[in-house]
Amino acid sequence: MINALKGFVKKETILTISFLLAVISMFFNPPCKEYSGYINYSVIALLFCLMVTVQGFSKLGIFRLCSEKMTGMFSGTRTIACVLVLLCFFMSMFITNDVALLTFVPLTIMLFSGKDKCLIRCIILETAAANLGSMLTPVGNPQNFYLYSHYS
Repeated sequence: MINALKGFVKKETILTISFLLAVISMFFNPPCKEYSGYINYSVIALLFCLMVTVQGFSKLGIFRLCSEKMTGMFSGTRTIACVLVLLCFFMSMFITNDVALLTFVPLTIMLFSGKDKCLIRCIILETAAANLGSMLTPVGNPQNFYLYSHYS
């Protein structure tokens, strides 16, 4: 039992630390009846639907097909990286920055496997592009969802 717990903590370090910090924060702000009102369920449901859709596309092999088409259409590492960064920028306006990164980073890893320097640079640029693009629409990131729904 203890070995299984140690294994879980070692495997899920971030989850464990987050849980411990959440428990510690409860001492500073004890749980109360208003907690359930703090959660915006419509925003969570919308984000969940976006992630399920992207995962469904991934399971169907759409991203693998896209990577094969991209390598056929564009030649050169820089061109493919530029296309991926621009796709992250524009798609993050419609499917949130997080979902855009969850979509395109695996595609980037698939396309640039074995080219670590290019891979790291491309992922950094995709992250910046996704965050910049997401600022432009109410659907761009979860904070925008909340602000848009709160202020109509």
